[in-house]
Amino acid sequence: MTRSRRYLNNLPNVENIKDLARDILDCELKLDRAIQDNAKVKNDILVLETQLLSFDNEENPQKIKNTQVKLEKLPHVLFSNDKKIAGLKKKIFSSKSLVDEEIREGLSQLFHQAKSDLDEAQHGIIKHQQLVEEAQRRLMNSPAEEFHKYRDEWIRHVKTVIEYEEKVKKSEKQVEAIKRVHRLEFG
Repeated sequence: MTRSRRYLNNLPNVENIKDLARDILDCELKLDRAIQDNAKVKNDILVLETQLLSFDNEENPQKIKNTQVKLEKLPHVLFSNDKKIAGLKKKIFSSKSLVDEEIREGLSQLFHQAKSDLDEAQHGIIKHQQLVEEAQRRLMNSPAEEFHKYRDEWIRHVKTVIEYEEKVKKSEKQVEAIKRVHRLEFG
């Protein structure tokens, strides 16, 4: 059973990965066909060799010659198919390596974006925490007629700090998820 790799859809280079996956699938289908053709050619060689051994020399000499000509052509076909199979295997291997590189690149981009978002949110908390403290000081020292003004300012800054704290939590989860996926994919 294959594992789910839904996270790939979140990578910024998912289209490149999908294109490579299609190429791999096409090559694997061609490889299956080439392997089946090879098995058929080997079977044909066995059949012709058996026929050749079962012919009497006095039987139809033309039939013997035709069988020998067919038998001489088949090893070349077999060699050609073997080269094709080797080429397809090599292409599949290199495409899988490219997919791994694309996944690493996509994960790296996501990681840097999440890390940047995390840093930005942490700086936002520090900045707005200072604004909260200033607004709170003004609120405590304000006359009654300016109380609502400073209270609203304080609430606005507290709300912003809470939003940044939520962004920090979300970014930390993303960073951990990306690290976990990277370990899962690449050890």
